[in-house]
Amino acid sequence: MLALAVVAGVSWTAVVVHGADRAPGAAGWRLPEASEGRPAEAGGAGLGGLLLPYGEHRYRPGPDLNEFGSDIELTGAQTAALRKRSLARLPRSQRLAMERQIDRQPVKGMALRSYVGPAGASAGSDAEEFTVQITLARVADRRTAHSLAAAQRLLLGSAETVREGPAIKGHEDAGCFLPPKDVVEGLDAMLCVGSVGDVVLTASATGTEALDRQEVADMVTAQFDRIKDPGKAV
Repeated sequence: MLALAVVAGVSWTAVVVHGADRAPGAAGWRLPEASEGRPAEAGGAGLGGLLLPYGEHRYRPGPDLNEFGSDIELTGAQTAALRKRSLARLPRSQRLAMERQIDRQPVKGMALRSYVGPAGASAGSDAEEFTVQITLARVADRRTAHSLAAAQRLLLGSAETVREGPAIKGHEDAGCFLPPKDVVEGLDAMLCVGSVGDVVLTASATGTEALDRQEVADMVTAQFDRIKDPGKAV
């Protein structure tokens, strides 16, 4: 994940959410004030407005994204601060090198939302609900977004143990990937990456070993379609 944070500049999210230091005595930290740039607003007309709204497609609010709740939108400055925060445990020389890389690949803003989704009818009677975290990152331009998403797909696809997941219909440049079999007994996961315009999309789903991968792929497809034609945010 830290490698992805450097190569693609957006997959640091999983590091922040799942790897944050919660040990007693950890250094205090807070986001920069949102006054620099557009204020962060969840579910507004900005980048957060492009996320699939709750209630549509049967999706409910999911687990909290660390201390931020299940729905958050960040400015570029806040995004950079969080990306650098995720590097705190690295040796100083590596951390400084990666921070310089982050400064060379600025992100204009980021919106994150977590969901609980139901298993589809095609998954069988043993399928259960799953959780999905969707991250949208707005970068400099369409070309940069395409390059960053392509770098993520190349890195994931080149790993021998990573398996290819379901296709995202209508979005050939997007890709979904599955972890090695039996990484954690009883659990399954899927990661999808791609871009639309100047937005890089990352979707991470987790569930039981009966994870309805096609239902997750359909949800991610709906998210890609919404960025292409956002319509009215709910």
